[in-house]
Amino acid sequence: MTMNTNSSLYDELKKRIVLLDYEPGQVLREKELIEEFGVSRTPVREALIRLEMDGLVRILPNLGTIVSEVSFQQLKDVIEVRSHLILLSGQLAAARITKQELEELRDLVDAMKREDSPKRLMELDAKAHDLINQAAKNEMLVKMLGQLRDLVVRIWTYFPTGDDYYEGLGAEFEELEAALRQGDQEESARLLEKHTRRFIDHIRGQFTL
Repeated sequence: MTMNTNSSLYDELKKRIVLLDYEPGQVLREKELIEEFGVSRTPVREALIRLEMDGLVRILPNLGTIVSEVSFQQLKDVIEVRSHLILLSGQLAAARITKQELEELRDLVDAMKREDSPKRLMELDAKAHDLINQAAKNEMLVKMLGQLRDLVVRIWTYFPTGDDYYEGLGAEFEELEAALRQGDQEESARLLEKHTRRFIDHIRGQFTL
């Protein structure tokens, strides 16, 4: 595989880490990455540095780059921060979302209601959140929520929630889409917070946090 840009290399490595193609604790060797992606040492190192900033790897002197471990404590830390930011995202999105973005969200909701694959529903959930974050039109907020979302998806993949979590997912986002379409900032924020809280409660119901 040959990468054309540093960004595409970073995106590919991040995807593999988030989806657990690279397992927690796995060592990523620069030489192997250079050979696989057909790039020089510099873009590989730059990508790994960015991933360390995201909290997805740890670069250890004389040991190399290690994929970060997954833990429930990390989940709690991420959720505490994300829960506050997601309220702001809902408020801003309700005020700034475009007609095109609403139609894209509608398409995602329709896809959720037709889908029964947990993996596919997880992907649609992530896309819907990303779209709403983008609709907030705040680059700093989008960046922060994007990084937190990657960590949540990784933990979500590592500790599966169970198929019952996805029941009613389409209905939840349909309600949210209606609030965004009406420009109701308070209701949009409330529904996003409710959706996030259900995820936390579902995890707590299966494990001790």
